[in-house]
Formats: sequence, C-alpha cells, structure tokens
Amino acid sequence: MKFNPTWVYVVSFVDLFAVSLSIPLLSTHLRALGASHIVIGFFSSLYAGTQLISGPIIGSWSDQKGRQAILLISLTISAISYIFLGIVKSLWVILIIRAGLGTFKHIQVLARTIVADRVLPEEQSKISGRLTALSSAGFIVGPAIGGHLAELEHGFSYLCYCTALLFAVNIGTTYFFLYDPPETGSPDETKTSLKKKQYLNIREQMLCIVRHLVNVDWIIYGDVFALKFLMAVSNAIFTSNYFANVQETYNISPRWAGYTISFQGLIASLAGLLAGWIDQKFYKNDLSFQQRNLHGFIIITISYVGLFTAPTLHLFMLSIIPLTAASSLVRIVGMDMVLKRCSPTQRGSLVGTSNSISNIARFVAPLLAGLMGDLYGTRSATLLCILLSSLGIIVSLMVRQYKPMQLKVD
Repeated sequence: MKFNPTWVYVVSFVDLFAVSLSIPLLSTHLRALGASHIVIGFFSSLYAGTQLISGPIIGSWSDQKGRQAILLISLTISAISYIFLGIVKSLWVILIIRAGLGTFKHIQVLARTIVADRVLPEEQSKISGRLTALSSAGFIVGPAIGGHLAELEHGFSYLCYCTALLFAVNIGTTYFFLYDPPETGSPDETKTSLKKKQYLNIREQMLCIVRHLVNVDWIIYGDVFALKFLMAVSNAIFTSNYFANVQETYNISPRWAGYTISFQGLIASLAGLLAGWIDQKFYKNDLSFQQRNLHGFIIITISYVGLFTAPTLHLFMLSIIPLTAASSLVRIVGMDMVLKRCSPTQRGSLVGTSNSISNIARFVAPLLAGLMGDLYGTRSATLLCILLSSLGIIVSLMVRQYKPMQLKVD
C-alpha cells in the first residue's frame, strides 16, 4: 500500500491542537493550587530537561523497534497522563506526570521521522513545510477554544480530558494508517529480524540503542546543531519574554496579546506551506544549505532590531511578520540538513538529538531572559536575541557542503 502523508498531517495537527487546549492554562492551574512562580518555572524546566535526555533515546529506540510501535507507546502514555493531570490536585503528582510526559511525548519528532522514512528526498522539503504549517495551525485554534472552556467550573479538568480523547484519536490513526514499511531481504530474514526485535529484553534494547548512538559521527552535524541552538535560544528568549514585553511597552490587554500570538501562528502556517515553492524557486542549487541559512538569519536579525526599536504596536507587528516567516523556514532547513546527511537507519536518533537542541534552549532561555530583565529591563532580552541571531549569520557562512554520513567501523 502506498504511503499517504495525509495521516502524518492528521497526527501532527491533532497532537498540537490537543496540547494547545490545556498547556497554555497549566500555569494558571498551578497557581490556583498554590504554586509560586519559581515552582512553575521549575515545572517547565523539568519538562524540557526530560525531553532533552529522552529525545535521542526515543528516536534511536524507534530505529530499533519501528516508528509505529514507539509512536503508539508515546500516544498511549500521553493520553493516560492527561487523564490523571485533570484529576489530581497534588503538585508533587503533577510534577511526576510532567516528567513522564517529557520522557515519552515525542510525537512531533516521530511524525517527522516517518516522513523522512517514507517520502522521496526531493519531496521532503515540501512535505515538511506542510507538516510545519498544520502544526502551527493547531496552535492558532487550540488556545481560543481552550480559553472558552476554561471559564467553566473545573474547566482545566475538562480540557485535560479532551486532550486525552484527542490522543486516543491519534492512537487509532497511527494503528490503522501509519504502518512501518516492510524490511528488505528475504521473507525468512525479515521474519527472523522481526522476531528478534520483538523478544529483545529491555536491557538488551537499551544497550543496542547506546551502541547505535555511539556509532554516529557527531562531528558531521556540528554546524547544523550550532545553527539549531542559536535559532532555538533566540526564539525561546523572545517567546518567554513576549507577554510582558508587549503589555508593558504598548499597554494592551492580555486578550489582544493573545491575538498577536494567533497572528504569528497564521504567518508560520503560511510560511510552512510555501517552503517547498521557495526552495524550488530560489534555492534549487543551494546544495550546502548555506544561502538559505544565511538569508534566514539576516532577516531574523533585522526583524529583532525592528522589534526592539518599534515605537508602536503596528510597527511591532510589521516586524513580527518576517521574523515568524524566516524562523519557520530556518527550522525546516535545519531538519532537511540533518536528514540529508544521515543514513536511513539513524534518522530517528539524529532527529531526536536535533529536537533535544530545542529542549536545551527551552531549558536555559527563561533563565537568560529573566536575568536580562532583572538587570536591564523587560525589553533588554531582545538585545540578546539580536546578538544570538547575529552569531547565526557568522555560523551560516561556515556551513559545509553536504557529505554522506559516515559510520564508525570497529
């Protein structure tokens, strides 16, 4: 049966739509349970930290056990976790639930790995762009609906149950439509390989995963991960500082601040949809990805300068448009660089590691933004974003020509 990427789009959209129903309101829920701002920040750091550690392991595990099996495990644990998140009132239990979600919820990473496995290389940029667009669309719709339901009594619990239900929908979609491709080789070899994978005990699987990760030549991906880190940190700093920046500077209500976030989601969706066309139109011969990264970071840097100097909300939003579009495209380019430098059998571990770079950013960015805000004022964090994106321009100039991934030989 021919692979249909539509089902990956469905899983990706439903996943982020489900999460965006409840997660934006999690801090409010924790405050109602008596948590301080420091405790809430610790919850966020814990989730990012567990994602960071588990990302490469889950990705490599999917290389060994198959994408469908690991995606089903991830979705099942996520659904159960959100049910309990809506029930419990203990901060300690919620902390454990968040740690569990951080460890196993790698649905977006696995969805992108499935695309890399099943889609031809020349089609991957277009498919990844559509995937990014639909993911962003989930964040446009989800918070608006979640805000209405949150006004009900026990609204957060209802949102968690809705989130769990949507994960159940994704379980069905994954089970019936996102099957793994058949292994190459004779039927007997395939049967033997599947049998071995099925009955490997946990210890043997973990050892196999570690060996799998060690065999990757990580030096090949140094420039890719450096760009990924600079992009992710600057974006995370700007995001963590966003509400305070906009409300303090332009004296607008939280409702209007929320509308500006939805607008950014819309721009990101449009940019994702146009990613394939932009590649074919302007960067067909950019085999090293240097021009795409360079142009993207130049636009991002200029946009941050515009945001820092904008005297009115209208000019602020005018700078948001190129920033959001370029950021979305640079993220797609970074994923394409990883996928085109690695072998098919190691895509899962490398995509997981790439995602871990973003989690490092989400781990350190609130600390950096808070430090800058305390020392120099709320808007000063944007200066740090300008510095980081400027470093991205320098690193882009040093991007190497694509080379096939080499495996270490014992």
